[in-house]
Parts: sequence; C-alpha cells; structure tokens
Amino acid sequence: MSYDSIRAKTVMFGGYNGSYLGDTWEWDGATWAQRAATGPLSRYAHAMCYDSRRARTVMFGGYNTGPLGDTWEWNGAIWSLSATPIQGPLSRFYHAMCYDSSHARTLLFGGYNNVSSSILGDTWEWDGAFWTQIQLTSPVPVSRYGHAMSYNSSSARTVMFGGYTGISYLGDTWEWDGANWTQVALTAQGPGIRDYHKMSYDSSSARTVMFGGQNGSSYLGDTWTWDGATWSQVNSNAQGPASRSNHVMSYDSRRRRTVMFGGRNSGNLDDVWEFRFLSASALAYGTGCGSPSLTISPGTLPQINTIAQALLSSIPSSVAFVSLGWSNTSAGAFALPLPLDRFGLPGCILLQSAEIILLPVISTGSATETFSLPLPNIAGLQGLHIYLQGWAIAQNYNSGNLVTSNGLEWIIGL
Repeated sequence: MSYDSIRAKTVMFGGYNGSYLGDTWEWDGATWAQRAATGPLSRYAHAMCYDSRRARTVMFGGYNTGPLGDTWEWNGAIWSLSATPIQGPLSRFYHAMCYDSSHARTLLFGGYNNVSSSILGDTWEWDGAFWTQIQLTSPVPVSRYGHAMSYNSSSARTVMFGGYTGISYLGDTWEWDGANWTQVALTAQGPGIRDYHKMSYDSSSARTVMFGGQNGSSYLGDTWTWDGATWSQVNSNAQGPASRSNHVMSYDSRRRRTVMFGGRNSGNLDDVWEFRFLSASALAYGTGCGSPSLTISPGTLPQINTIAQALLSSIPSSVAFVSLGWSNTSAGAFALPLPLDRFGLPGCILLQSAEIILLPVISTGSATETFSLPLPNIAGLQGLHIYLQGWAIAQNYNSGNLVTSNGLEWIIGL
C-alpha cells in the first residue's frame, strides 16, 4: 500500500485471504473504490511506494506459488510492466521498499527467495527506467526479510527497522543517506525484536510511525515513533487496533493520517485504522478570585520537546506559584470544582487535583509573569491532559492570605 500525493488516494494492490489477490483499490479517507481487476499477477508479500517526481506507484516482487521479480507502475488509471526479472533484482518477497525524494530513487533492501533459499541483504535503486545495485562496503545491515522501511523527508534519510535473519528476530535501526547504511540504534534502545511490522513517515510531525508485527511467540499491537534520534512508545489506546502482523500502512499527507489496513493474528483481518498525532492545545476554564481576579491564560502551547508556558496576570504580590493536576473532576475524595471557603479562602475555588504544587513563578516585578515547563521529547506524552491553576500571596484579602486563579487545561501534542 502507498499514498498517491498528487491524486490524494491511498493505493492498495493484492494480498492473500486464502487465495492470491490481484485487485487494485483506492482509499480516499472515507470510501474504498475498486479501480482495476486486471494488471499484475495476483500476489502477496510484495512492496509498493509512490514516486512523487514521476507521479507513479511502483510495485516490485511478491509471491504467487513462487517468488516474483517483476516491476510494475500504476499511474492512477492503468498498470504498466516496467521491468522483468532479468532486468533487475533477484525475485523475492517480504522485502522492503520506499521512495527517496531527495535522490529521486526508489530504494529496495533485502527479502527472501525460497527457490534458492536466499535471505537477501542487497541494496537496489530504481530511477523509473533501470534498476541499479549499489555496491557497498561495511557496515551494511545483515541480510533479512520481514523488515520495514520508510523515508524521512526532514532528515533526507531512509529508516529501516527489524526483520528476520532465518535464525533470529532483529530489533536494530539503520539509516540510508543515499550512499551508505549507518546503524543508529540497538535493540535495547527502542522497540523489541520483530518482523512483519510496518512503518510510514508522518511529515506533519517529522516522525516515523511503526505498528505491530510479531516476534516468534506473539502478535504485537504497540505503536512507536522515531524522531531521527530516539524511539518513543506512544500511549496505548484500549480502543485501538488489535495486535497483528502482515498489515499494510501508508501516510495520507493531505489529511495528516497514517492509514493501516488488514493483517493477520488468529485469522485474516480487513479493518481500516487511522493514526494521527494530536495538536497541542491550551484552554482556560472556571474563574479565579482576588481583586482583580488572579488569571492564568495560554502562552506557548504545550508541544513535545519545547518549553510550554502559561501567563499569570493580576498578581497581587511578588510571590506566586502554579499547581499541576491530572484531573479536573476530582481531588482525592473531593469532587471538583471545590469551594475553598472552609480553608479560609472564601470565593476561591480549587479547579484541579493539584498532585504537583508550589511550582514557583519567577517574579520580574510585573503584574503578569510567565510560568514555564520543559516538555521532554517523548512521543508517549501526546494526548496527556494537565490542569494548571495559579496561586498568589494576597495579604489581608482573606484569612488564608491567598488567592487562586481560574484553571488552564493543557493537552500535550505536536
């Protein structure tokens, strides 16, 4: 499966559901439409990617009673045979392929040929007319199949993860810069070993997204992202996809969604799922107390790998701080919002659970100060809700000599 960015369609060909399939379908974000019932030979375990320079979906290889080595291209209307097995790589299946837009080449690595019992570790490029094998010296990735690759347009690097050597499952991360392979992360530094997983590049967040696979003992249902330096696991969603392997996945750049279809666990799957990164947001709620009322308002949005900020205004003194909570509905045994009259703060209200309190707001002598909170580069933080509330010393305003602000809800995103 691959995404045609010119026509804004996700293109899928073939597969296996007890028999080999040779149908062509397109997904527009709402509906599947069958586009062709003829074309390439039926197959599964092939690889596809979209050549954005030539506006062609490129497909190579796969399996139908034996390994295939033909190259086909889809222009949105018809399939055309572009190269036969004798004009390119050895026939294979369970290889990986992606389009390197900075070099205008389709990149292919590895795969399996069961006729020759070959587990492959060769690197090839397709320019739209010819296949060229890239002759490399060490270091090069070990031969493998069932791995996944995607192209990162921000770093101009192709990312490859995992696979199977015929003996062991892999969990290594490699990048291709157009000339050389470089290992950039070991198994212990990211997702566990696996094969038959899938990856695609989310250009809106500049992250590679990976889902699922299997590790020899179980099917996997975890989601990971790669930012070019670090793997991060995204918070799991109980309503998300079932564990699976052998699915297909691509990124819809118009709608900013990663699209996934099908796969296998205890049986064949035919479901469609979409994944997106959440945008950061900040929303004020409730009211504060004081004269005038202490106010907290959005500053810099709470984005991963940045410093989020909130503005505290109408501060009656030089001493102010912010509390953070994970809830705006309860604080321990107390329901929120909670009037603070019984605590000597009449007219003031607790609006969040305040698990973290007394984070100081550095005073500059202004009535409006900035509260800052660094957010680490951990993709798993996306979607986390944090509730903020300001506090300030207010001599003689009430018996507690304190005032509180309204609340501010942060949703961490990208």
